[in-house]
Amino acid sequence: MPELSVELKQKLKGIKLVVLDVDGVLTDGAIILGGKDSDTKQFHVQDGFGITLARQAGIRFGILTGRTSDAVKRRVEELKIDYYECGHFYKQEALQAMTSGADLTADQVLYMGDDVLDLVCKPHVGVFVAPANATTRVQQDADWVTSRKGGDTAVREMIETLLDAQGLLNATEDFFIGAKQ
Repeated sequence: MPELSVELKQKLKGIKLVVLDVDGVLTDGAIILGGKDSDTKQFHVQDGFGITLARQAGIRFGILTGRTSDAVKRRVEELKIDYYECGHFYKQEALQAMTSGADLTADQVLYMGDDVLDLVCKPHVGVFVAPANATTRVQQDADWVTSRKGGDTAVREMIETLLDAQGLLNATEDFFIGAKQ
């Protein structure tokens, strides 16, 4: 686990909702355009299972992206994401609506983003996390920068650190290790 300040660990203990950007966070940021009106996204399976781990531990998830994509919608459905907002170039209002809809305060929300447009969310959350491939400005302003890049298990690193700070990581992993079909 990364070395975090005592203050940041304390903030992580109160997180109930994680909101993720997509391009550059859940993906490596590449946009592969296919045929008419379609694109292709590559997601890392370990990030997906990390979301499953956290959901088992009681953490809710939101996806907040500036783009509209059938590939993202499909991934949202597969992972049973609680809140999904797409097509938001300016994200703060959608983030505030998610927070309100979840009946939470800003301090109970963690946002993970990689580019300057994501920084508008920082004043509206308790913790702002950036992946290692985030722009310089975002890394400077983030509460914490993961060692891994978006699309390459940065989300999983964040989730494991969050669950560890909440004292839930081992029990949640043990649940899946002992799960029976």
